[in-house]
Amino acid sequence: MEMDTGRIVEEGVVAYDDEVLNAGWAEVPRVEARLQEAVAERREPVADVDGYLARLYAAQGMVGR
Repeated sequence: MEMDTGRIVEEGVVAYDDEVLNAGWAEVPRVEARLQEAVAERREPVADVDGYLARLYAAQGMVGR
């Protein structure tokens, strides 16, 4: 954009197709099966509400109030 006239100037945009982009300059990534699905065992969380609140209040400096 020209600031003094407000005219928008488009610069020449070069659009390359896949033939040019994949001309052997870089290896084309291929999908390979390397990962295996793993199932995580489900564990119930430990409900220690009093311990949690004690740590929370200690971090806030509210012990003994």
